[in-house]
Amino acid sequence: MKLEIPQQDASTIRIERIERSLQAIQKLWSEAIALEIQEAENLEKIYPNNCKSAQNLIHYLAVRRHDIRDLQYDLSILGLSSLGRMEAHVMASLHAVLEALHRIDNRSIPSELQAELSITHELGNAILTEHTLEILGPKPELRNARIMVTMPSAAADDPQIIHKLLAKDMNIMRINCAHDNQEVWTKMIQHLRQAEKDLGKSCRISFDLAGPKLRTGKIEGKHFSLSQGDTLVVKQGDILSKPSSKNKPARVGCDMPEVFRDVRIGERVFFDDGVIAGVIRHVEAEEFHVEINSAKDGKAKLKSEKGINLPDTDLKLPALTKKDLQDLEFVAQHGDMVAISFVQHPTDIEQLIGELEKLNTGELGIILKIENQKAFNQLPRLLLTALRHPRIAVMVARGDLGVEVGFERLSEVQEEILWLCEAAHVPVIWATQVLESLAKGGMASRAEVTDAAMGSRAECVMLNKGPYIDKAMQFLCDVLQRMQAHHQKKMVMLRQLNVSKF
Repeated sequence: MKLEIPQQDASTIRIERIERSLQAIQKLWSEAIALEIQEAENLEKIYPNNCKSAQNLIHYLAVRRHDIRDLQYDLSILGLSSLGRMEAHVMASLHAVLEALHRIDNRSIPSELQAELSITHELGNAILTEHTLEILGPKPELRNARIMVTMPSAAADDPQIIHKLLAKDMNIMRINCAHDNQEVWTKMIQHLRQAEKDLGKSCRISFDLAGPKLRTGKIEGKHFSLSQGDTLVVKQGDILSKPSSKNKPARVGCDMPEVFRDVRIGERVFFDDGVIAGVIRHVEAEEFHVEINSAKDGKAKLKSEKGINLPDTDLKLPALTKKDLQDLEFVAQHGDMVAISFVQHPTDIEQLIGELEKLNTGELGIILKIENQKAFNQLPRLLLTALRHPRIAVMVARGDLGVEVGFERLSEVQEEILWLCEAAHVPVIWATQVLESLAKGGMASRAEVTDAAMGSRAECVMLNKGPYIDKAMQFLCDVLQRMQAHHQKKMVMLRQLNVSKF
């Protein structure tokens, strides 16, 4: 039996939906303006060319303080934009919908909504494109996303490694300052410059500062094993770590004294990207005891130089270590951009900007590596602080980030990072374990292919080192080139489908 809705009822429902939508969007508009006024003091500190971006980010944050799903449903029923792609041009998107709603109902648009928009739809997208060009370099010929490749130590002694990568269209060479030294880095740079001459191509150079990375100390033998229920003692200093014996639990060193000052009972600890997990049960001045509650495959091996994550701990670590400050002098002379690792607070970025100004390299690009819970929680403030600098980008460092926020939340968190960065017109670098199986073993997993395709929504995708890195480069180029025909940021692009011709 066909359900028939009386015409009067349908008309009434439509009018109510229009009125609801108008009120909701006018409220969002007013709150966006109010938050901009509230943040006026911070906006005055923004680098002049980034002012519109900072304003747009604030407008976006004002809107996203509300759950607008009901509004989106109403707008879609009315055949209007549901605001699902407003990131780069918030007020223009709100204004377009407000204007359409008034015209549907034959109303005149209020004078306060007729002001000239500082960011139109076209301008918002153009600003992001310009910012990407400034820090990441020119767009490749056949794809939108740049590709960044981490250099292995062997690249210093084998010029062909860099030559092959540049030939396959590497756009940014990444040097991790946590490894090797300035002599090795210099050789890599020399090989790149020679390859540029030989191939007639250009490539930018990015340096990652090591930062205050927590790692396990040296271990007696190659490793020792830990199982659920075991106790692990983490001791201050560069001690020789030992497995458990008859009456003594296993112990491992950590040479950052701040950690022992800041940890508390009940806080979680992860080792080796979450392979081993536990909870702190006892704390002393120079050690703390961890009860292991999870180990991969029931019994996992702990090795030296593996990462330690403390997602619940309010670590008061310096953003820039003594080594970072020394490396920064080299980076300022040879790099196009520098990545700050384990950033947590806006003051971390202020310190880096200050150091760059001392070195007279105020134009050097800054990459914020978002790799812990605190950085994600602070992301709006981190972005607003970073926008005081001419050139910035964000790296989604999903290894540590996944451990800290939980792998079940990682997909949601990385989406939110993409949205916030687009609202700030800040390019994103999609990083960590992209096509890792292919780069290291020569064969990609199905999940990795899907993940690599997601990278097409970022402005740059980072590949890590491995014996099959040139193969991974070619594969990634192909994936990115194909996917850009289907996706542009959050927008699904409807190109002609061959499969439709059945």
